[in-house]
Amino acid sequence: MHAVVIGGTRGLGRVVTNKFLSRGINVTTVSRGAPTSDHVSVDLEDTEKLYDVPMVACRGYGPISYLVFCQRYRGLGDAWDGEINVGLSATRQLIEGFADHFVPSGDRSIVVVGSVYADKVGSSQPVGYHVVKAGQNAMVRYYAYTLGRQGIRVNSVTPMTFQKPETRAYFEADERLGSFYEQLVPMRRMGTADDSANAISFLCSEQASFINGQSILIDGGVSAIWPEETAKTFSKR
Repeated sequence: MHAVVIGGTRGLGRVVTNKFLSRGINVTTVSRGAPTSDHVSVDLEDTEKLYDVPMVACRGYGPISYLVFCQRYRGLGDAWDGEINVGLSATRQLIEGFADHFVPSGDRSIVVVGSVYADKVGSSQPVGYHVVKAGQNAMVRYYAYTLGRQGIRVNSVTPMTFQKPETRAYFEADERLGSFYEQLVPMRRMGTADDSANAISFLCSEQASFINGQSILIDGGVSAIWPEETAKTFSKR
């Protein structure tokens, strides 16, 4: 089997890549990193260069079973244009480009990593990020319908703030921050990249064969709590 992970060389994308590899699935990553036999180097902000990516990505291991989007705009240019190009335009172009490069039968799945900022507002992210994440959710529903008729499932996972391998030491060193998440999250801990990667791995398996068009929250139950209850919790500290 063959999976392609967009943004698969760092952060959550790298954890997802390792999950696939541990299952014996060949992986091709796509990002701005140096090209290798199992990595396609491309700047997702330059959408004109994306047309050949599906064909190039399938040269090594053949047609794909799984396609996962973990990319994030990290450029220094205009934040609005960058977010739209990397988060929306590239996602649409690559989904449609890879649609004809899936294996003809068997389990086939696309997963997009979303954000709670798709329908909530957070000051830590610009307006473009909010718009992109809301648009990705609409894309997931659209392609779940159109590609679902070809046997390709399309879903998203929506994590809250979580520890990546690169940021674990920072969060673990801040006792105050750890205490905050212990109080906020019903599961009494901060999420990790593994939490989201495990959900993605599940959605990219036959065990999820009838799950399509869904956005699954990975937040330890935070979204289930009425904000007033959270305010009461912290007012008692």
